[in-house]
Amino acid sequence: MNKLPFEKIKRKILVKQKGFKILKARKKTADELLANGMINLNKPAGLKSIHCGNKIREALEVARSGHAGTLDPAVQGVLPILIGKGVKLSKVLSEAGKKYLCEMRLHGDVGEKKIRAAFKKFTGLIEQLPPRISAVKRVMRKRKVYYVDIKEIKERRVKFEIGCEAGTYIRKYVHDLGQFLKVGAHMAALRRIQAGPFKIEDSITLERVRANYKKWLSSKEDELISEIILPVESAVEYLPKVWVEDGVIPHLKHGSPVFVPGIVQLNDKIKVDDTIAIFSLENKLLALGKAGMTSSQILKRKKGLAVKTDVVLV
Repeated sequence: MNKLPFEKIKRKILVKQKGFKILKARKKTADELLANGMINLNKPAGLKSIHCGNKIREALEVARSGHAGTLDPAVQGVLPILIGKGVKLSKVLSEAGKKYLCEMRLHGDVGEKKIRAAFKKFTGLIEQLPPRISAVKRVMRKRKVYYVDIKEIKERRVKFEIGCEAGTYIRKYVHDLGQFLKVGAHMAALRRIQAGPFKIEDSITLERVRANYKKWLSSKEDELISEIILPVESAVEYLPKVWVEDGVIPHLKHGSPVFVPGIVQLNDKIKVDDTIAIFSLENKLLALGKAGMTSSQILKRKKGLAVKTDVVLV
């Protein structure tokens, strides 16, 4: 199965304190979504990622926007755009795994058996030197390739799907693969089909964003906005969660950690240093933080720091 690590984990909800009820999330109004939401954008080829964010900001007349995970101008595909307070989630969403469809062109003839063996070698933990033109320091670094699914091998053309850790340069991956095969290779086409929990089949275009917002200005039908802007909670669907008492919220506003007595429910399989999404009893995203305990420790203990707050949205 072509899955990213978080897609393989099925989490249960554990009850820490009885007598509390977690409510179903309320449907947000258009104004709420415009103040704090995200868009699963299908970025067109030819535009820089930052320009896409700018165009969304102008189209929706919002004060802030930002993208999560940069795509090369020539590359099309999933580009999460966060708006309003949702911009605070850009970093954590950028760090989520990615999936791509790529076409590689080999510069010489290679047998199919050798090609498949090379891809197998370039799966798992690999080393990459970022390209000269990149946003990171040009030093050798390790990245995880979770899987490679070869779709087609036709003469010197190879089409494949790849699931990888954030920060993996696919153009460099193809180049290094070509060097390993001793014939050279280049990336002929690339499309990002998933970024974190957001998939290409659910993405929307810039034109759709503009059209819906224009219609909403005259009709004020909230549905037009909810069709293009997702609740910010959708950006953390893949993260483990804790739900806290109402009394914790005033402290969270000032960046206070979440202590064990304030937790009502939690997901299982939480590990120390995991990024945690902190929710209210109304299923509203309040903050993000780093786990100071495992799920079992939170369940057993009566006191102690459970989550160190990092990003505050409430």
